[in-house]
Amino acid sequence: MRRGIVVPVVAVMASLVLPGRAQAIDHVVLFVSPTKLTASPTTKAKNPKPNRLAGWKLSAAVAGPTSPGGKQIFGVSLSRAFMNGHAEELHAFRAAPSHTVTFDGQRGRWEARFGGLLTVEMTITATGAPQAVGESQGCRGELAQVPVDLRGSLILRTATKFFRTIRHARLTGNVTFNPGGPVDCTLPQAGSCTQSSTLSVTKQGSGFPSVTLLMSPDSGGWTSLSFADRRASAFDGATWYHVMRVAGLNPLAGLLPTVAARLPATHPIQGRGAFTAQQTSIETHGSCRTVSATGTFTGTFRTQFAGWGARAVILDPAGYAQYREES
Repeated sequence: MRRGIVVPVVAVMASLVLPGRAQAIDHVVLFVSPTKLTASPTTKAKNPKPNRLAGWKLSAAVAGPTSPGGKQIFGVSLSRAFMNGHAEELHAFRAAPSHTVTFDGQRGRWEARFGGLLTVEMTITATGAPQAVGESQGCRGELAQVPVDLRGSLILRTATKFFRTIRHARLTGNVTFNPGGPVDCTLPQAGSCTQSSTLSVTKQGSGFPSVTLLMSPDSGGWTSLSFADRRASAFDGATWYHVMRVAGLNPLAGLLPTVAARLPATHPIQGRGAFTAQQTSIETHGSCRTVSATGTFTGTFRTQFAGWGARAVILDPAGYAQYREES
């Protein structure tokens, strides 16, 4: 979750010093490095409490559109790892604005405003020499990556008692951009077959998917339960996604047409259910084979989020369920 053409660094550097080439930069991807969260100190307290946000980090990513007139992929995330790295809790603010990042190879700006939810006004300054890269976010071509420093103001209002309002005046990260030349973002042909099995269940809400359950026996087993809060959708489709992911336990048992799913009460995600296939199709591409089965799923799953509290979902045959095997 990539290979590509490597462009000599000297060529990238030459393109940056030519005034006319800055105009050619039309593909920009900004990554903000994970930054530790700290709670605001309570100056009146004689015995200050431990930092309730210990282990939590803020990160962000903004990817430019892959086609003319397209939307950006915009995200600011709060996350923590636990269970010795086998589990992750993620609260991701996602949106699709048109234009929030500008960069000329050395300097730029990151500016965004989503009502009273999120405000970003930061300058971007390169802090090192650009390095040639062959691929970024699935796009290939003459690309360069440079470390950057961001200064200004990022204000994220979570409206929760746990996270409250998060503010940062300085961040670090990197920017990937095309100093010149075309960028190809089409999906490449798969070079080899992969062995995988995944059960996906979606429960609709207000015309959009609002809950998604993903389960797989691969790599020792993993489960992901996510809730989409679309109350902020008036602002460029902004959505809070609350996700719990856990690895190290196979949640599935059985073979088609019936697959059982079960997670114990000691698991960060608890619950059980069953998938029953109603329609199965088999596709072959060369030596690769894909079995897709759609059907019904019944069950109940729950988890506990920091800030956003306990969440539970009752999955019933009215939702969409698919079991997919690739080999």
